[in-house]
Amino acid sequence: MTRIQASVLVLVALAAMLFVLFPGVPLLGFAGLLLAVALSVPAQMVMRLTGCPRWVAVLGVVAALLGLAALAGLAAAAPLAEQAAALAEALPRSLAALRDQLAGDAALDWLVDRLAPSGAPDLDAGMAATAAGATLGWIGNAVLVALVGVYLAVAPHDYAAGLRALLHPAIEREAAETLMECGQVLRGWLLGQGFAMLVTGLCTWVGLLLLGVPMAGVLAVIAALLGFIPNIGPVIAAVPAMLLAATVSPWLALWVALLFLAVQFIEGNILTPLVQQQVADLPPAALLLAQVLMGTAFGLLGVALAAPLAAVGAVIIRRTYAEGWLGRPPAS
Repeated sequence: MTRIQASVLVLVALAAMLFVLFPGVPLLGFAGLLLAVALSVPAQMVMRLTGCPRWVAVLGVVAALLGLAALAGLAAAAPLAEQAAALAEALPRSLAALRDQLAGDAALDWLVDRLAPSGAPDLDAGMAATAAGATLGWIGNAVLVALVGVYLAVAPHDYAAGLRALLHPAIEREAAETLMECGQVLRGWLLGQGFAMLVTGLCTWVGLLLLGVPMAGVLAVIAALLGFIPNIGPVIAAVPAMLLAATVSPWLALWVALLFLAVQFIEGNILTPLVQQQVADLPPAALLLAQVLMGTAFGLLGVALAAPLAAVGAVIIRRTYAEGWLGRPPAS
């Protein structure tokens, strides 16, 4: 084994050890990297137009995004808050109505038990405390991801140089090219996923409005946000919509399920491949297996980051192992 190969193996071993001992740290760091890539795209446009330093452009983009988010929140806070409160009030009634419909069938008693778990009333305080702790944890993680993303976007070359310094000098150029290709893959994935999420939300909103489903706005926002998680996200988003539709009519719930299937088919088979143009595209079976693996190992955060991690992993494995170690010719 040469020193070049040994340096690569040492870096891989360090990364694997970090994932095993502190799994949340590299996942949050990768989420920050995604944010940094997302901020770098408009920041580079600002730099080309104004000639300002990179840190000024990044901070300007962050300030503009915060301002737009505040304006959008002020404009949509009242209706969305009203719809979200109505959704939180209607979902328990939907579960109760579904439980009553299933209670007459002895073969479905196990499902009824899960829809109405028998627990002591004092469990509500424990559940509230658990939910509060989880919420605080997610807020802290979000702040950490935001800070890491801004720092990486302001000085990406410094961090890339530090990473390349861990490798043998003979492969520094190849390492720089690999990092550049990983950045291009992440940009392609983010652009395609963002466009797909927007179209998914609009199509879901229009479809739910035409079907007459209550609270179409908040359900469409949920569908758009969960569209960040390919394959699994739309399935999760369809559950509250179908439950609300079931309060109106069982047939309406069926139509809502068909709507989500149609939107998912269009997004997964037409929009995403067309927009990404195979820049960061992965075979559906490989993506699903990556989501199952990451979900089993790291939970919901692993599922959410499985697709971009798999895309970056495919680039690194191809360039370091297939081309660098095995000596295969570069892919066309």
